[in-house]
Amino acid sequence: MKYLFHNKWKGLSGWIFYLSIPIGMYLLFTDSFEDLMRIKVFSLFSYEKIITTPQTENILGSIGFRWIENGFLDEILTFVIIVSGIIHSFCKEKVEDELISKIRMDSLVMSLYINYGVLLFFNFFVYELSYFYVMVFHIFTILILFNLIFRYRLSIHYKS
Repeated sequence: MKYLFHNKWKGLSGWIFYLSIPIGMYLLFTDSFEDLMRIKVFSLFSYEKIITTPQTENILGSIGFRWIENGFLDEILTFVIIVSGIIHSFCKEKVEDELISKIRMDSLVMSLYINYGVLLFFNFFVYELSYFYVMVFHIFTILILFNLIFRYRLSIHYKS
């Protein structure tokens, strides 16, 4: 495949990817994102006030195209996880042949099936703001599942 990254990036990107995931999960579950790295950023969409009732959540005073103060660590961490995950997922192996390409493609298809199957399940059983967290995890689980399935299948291939 001509769209794969060079093999030398696989180790570094793997370390960054697998170490940044638990850091991101810790910061997400402890709500520490807003406290760290607060800076002024340009926002395409922002809001003035959120009113939450037992039935709904309404955003009042929605305005856009302005500077706001925001905790910027979640954006940086999202960037790091996605970029390092993509580089780690699509680095060439030392011997990149047709069988490795087929294992890579089959692993990607399997990770998409699993990920969207889980998403469809949660679509019917998780609602409101909790569904937002499902969508946040959905962003990263395709990469995580692909890496786990691909590395597992490669290890089976190399052992045989």
